[in-house]
Amino acid sequence: MSQTLLWGVDWYPEQWEKTLWESDVQRMAAQGFHAVRIMEFAWPILEPKLGTYDFTFFDEVLELLERYNLRAVLGTPTAIMPAWLVDQDPTVLAVHPSRLSRDFGCRRMGCMNAPSYQEAARRLVQAIADHYGNKQVVIGWQIDNEIGHEGSDHCVCDHCRAAWHRWLAERYTTIENLNEKWGTIFWGSTYSRFDQIPLPRQQVATSHNPALLLDYDRFSSDTAVLWAETQVRIIREKALPHQFITTNLYPAPLSQCIDMEDMVRTMDAAGWDNYPVWGNQDESLPYFFTSYVLSYVRGLHPSGTFKVMEEFSGIQGHTQLGHLPPPEQVVLWTNQAIARGANAIFYFRWRTAPFAQEQLCYGIRDTDNVETERERHIIKNMQTLSPVLETFASEPISARVCLVYDRDSSRLIREQPLSLGMEMRPAPYMQVGYDAELARWFAPYVIYNVTGDIKSTRSVTLENYKLISLPLYELTDEAFVIRLTNWVAQGGHLVLGWRSGSRNRDNWNTDRVLPGLFRELAGVQVSSFEALGKGSVRLSLKDSLIHRLISTFIPCKGEVWADIIETDTAQVIARYHDKRKHYSGKPAITCNKFGAGSVWYLGTSPDATTTFFLYKTILKQAGLEPRFLGLGIEEIKRTSHDGNNVRVLLNHTPKKKRIYGRIIPPWGTIVIEGE
Repeated sequence: MSQTLLWGVDWYPEQWEKTLWESDVQRMAAQGFHAVRIMEFAWPILEPKLGTYDFTFFDEVLELLERYNLRAVLGTPTAIMPAWLVDQDPTVLAVHPSRLSRDFGCRRMGCMNAPSYQEAARRLVQAIADHYGNKQVVIGWQIDNEIGHEGSDHCVCDHCRAAWHRWLAERYTTIENLNEKWGTIFWGSTYSRFDQIPLPRQQVATSHNPALLLDYDRFSSDTAVLWAETQVRIIREKALPHQFITTNLYPAPLSQCIDMEDMVRTMDAAGWDNYPVWGNQDESLPYFFTSYVLSYVRGLHPSGTFKVMEEFSGIQGHTQLGHLPPPEQVVLWTNQAIARGANAIFYFRWRTAPFAQEQLCYGIRDTDNVETERERHIIKNMQTLSPVLETFASEPISARVCLVYDRDSSRLIREQPLSLGMEMRPAPYMQVGYDAELARWFAPYVIYNVTGDIKSTRSVTLENYKLISLPLYELTDEAFVIRLTNWVAQGGHLVLGWRSGSRNRDNWNTDRVLPGLFRELAGVQVSSFEALGKGSVRLSLKDSLIHRLISTFIPCKGEVWADIIETDTAQVIARYHDKRKHYSGKPAITCNKFGAGSVWYLGTSPDATTTFFLYKTILKQAGLEPRFLGLGIEEIKRTSHDGNNVRVLLNHTPKKKRIYGRIIPPWGTIVIEGE
């Protein structure tokens, strides 16, 4: 079995007659799969009644896998619970902030602060670890399943109320300290005891204090992280050295409150569920958005790699379906994930379920068990490209640019999206505006084929990069600003976004002229601003004669937001040029020389046209080599384990393309070695 690239598939033997098992496993092995993921929803099978554990079913499954030289990744089945647990204690069911109580039979129905649920889960995981931790056939563990997904990152039940008050008392020590930090004098909402503080349930009109909401996000994240870490500790004590531990995180990565970097810190790798199209979308996500999320998950763990625990294979949805991607594009998404740092691919799923909530989640095969066209493409790609992909799949990725995000700022923007242009809800429980904006900021690196990392403000090593992008950094940490200032002075190049420096870490508006602590570094003042909503404002580029001419004839626009800038020491790169706006003629984008480096301040979100022209200048000034190969062409540079250069060329278009003298078919992949 390959040690550098693991091919797997998600299999649910409990959903099928045993007469199919051996033919399934035989076919998986013959096609070249190495492993299967099993067991992540099997709690009632493993513990049919309280305290009675039965491993007979999965012992038989593992014996069959081992007979065909396949290995297993075991999922801890705590994303659901057996009916007997709800009968024993109905308070284990979570309550959504909308005041809706979750019912038995749904996924992620349990409250992670419910003592009965916690104890039952600990006992179950301990029993599983005791039984399977010493099995050679087991090569890995997946903790739970999509922790916090589908709105389960927040609960407002009585268990959470008690845990919330304990968390606040530990964080603030005294109620007077909390009142001061939260500014509860506003609207007379001052507290005299911690147990007076409400849970942030949905309100009819005005919302809760944003400081309360931010802290509840932090509390809820800590709850989920502890839930995962408890299971990791149990398994780690019993697992053999060759067994890895991960979980399966999910898109959109910053649309909920959980700090995924915290969640994977005790694991061996981050895990991801890769769905570039899902549900009733009328088209797949832009390829640069998928590049953004893959680069994000790669940056969560020091290993610099990640595992895809669910890779799209067939059209997906729970109640509605939409766009059907061609099978060639399905394969392309696999190769994109590996090129961006994945060293394991588990396709979801082996065969479409015949019943229940995921009848519309299609797998490699349909329910009829007949070979599909997508199956032929998936297997051919795996067998053909695996020899070259595994030469670099577990090797680190070298990047000279980095998009930096702040988890608390993302939480704040989830509750206060600032502009209608940042309000995006594909589902009632998801607010993906922050992710969409970060993808916009990452897109130029994808378009110009400059390999980029994505790191948090707390984990980024500035010295590794020549260029840093820092959008929407509202909750500003003075120590981090000092680090950035020193890095720029020594030759770094910073692209700073609107609203940066607007608040401190306690979520108070800064008492400085905007952009607050960044004023000297950026060389600008922000005198006022406007939210553009879904609209835009016309821009005129000033950074070069050719760009000035281009923006005269080709519309260049700013979107979402408009900072109205006054320059101190910065040079004007673009101005607002829109007769509808009273601030037409004012600077919109600037560049300030600072020491040996420079700071670009973007007072608006450039549209696609502006981004294309602007970032060519930015990348060149930073000493990088932007290379535009055509819209939809992605080049990712890797290094093989023997030190050779490898270039992965991905064609995200339905047309064949000629790149470097080679023809790439529609939705195709070419890997070039040693050039």
